[in-house]
Amino acid sequence: MSTFNRNTLVKVLEILDSSHPEEALAAAKLASAMVREAGLTWDQVIDATALPRPLPAAAPAPAPLPPPARAANAGPFGYSRRERDLSPHEQFFMVLLSPRTPADVKRKLRAWEARVLDGEITPQESQDLQFMYKSFVAG
Repeated sequence: MSTFNRNTLVKVLEILDSSHPEEALAAAKLASAMVREAGLTWDQVIDATALPRPLPAAAPAPAPLPPPARAANAGPFGYSRRERDLSPHEQFFMVLLSPRTPADVKRKLRAWEARVLDGEITPQESQDLQFMYKSFVAG
């Protein structure tokens, strides 16, 4: 079971309004995988009891918190290399979603999609995917 990061999920879900249908679909699949790998259901993720409750009328609104500082080694979507290594599945979708990834590379990745989702990529493809991730996402 992987660590669930709600902020990362929000960032992935924000890509759903992309004008590129492929990116929106990839974001939806990544979000679904994140929830499933965390052992959660969508119902648990959006449970109304987990949402912030409105403040009482008499209480002043708290001052907004400054945005969290992004660690120097933080990757895209807030992942830190110290937290864990990204799975090939996560690398695949991040490469696919990256605006820095050339169109011909995205076409090549589409041919891998079913095998990546099933965890059946070859060791060479896994190395290629790591290289693409470093080149187009992390680099």
